[in-house]
Amino acid sequence: MNRQIVTVGGAALLGLTLLGSGIGQAQQTTTTPPPAQGDVRQDNKDIRQDRKDLRQDRRETREDRQDLRKDRRELREDRREGAGKGELAKDRADVRHDEKDLKHDRQARREDRKDLHQDRKERREDRRENHGK
Repeated sequence: MNRQIVTVGGAALLGLTLLGSGIGQAQQTTTTPPPAQGDVRQDNKDIRQDRKDLRQDRRETREDRQDLRKDRRELREDRREGAGKGELAKDRADVRHDEKDLKHDRQARREDRKDLHQDRKERREDRRENHGK
């Protein structure tokens, strides 16, 4: 059997002794992630939801614009054909309703864009805060 004898002294001996006894490991800090990581994850989730809401708002806006064009076209055709007052009033009411829906959809898109901007800002701040730790 070949055995090698190693001589250790001073600080190295103290370090090996502490490692062997487990004292060195007990002095480590906690390994839990910083709390900001969860914030970044939540911000990412919020951003995805805001984007989804924006897509839905765009879809609704597009449909309302199509409805508005269709109702305006019907109103013009009824005027040319000399339709009765009741028919023209109905077409005008449809146009007003479509304009109102379109206005509402545009407001919803504006709000969703603001939410998306705010969530991106929060995520950026959380990342900076997390990076600094």
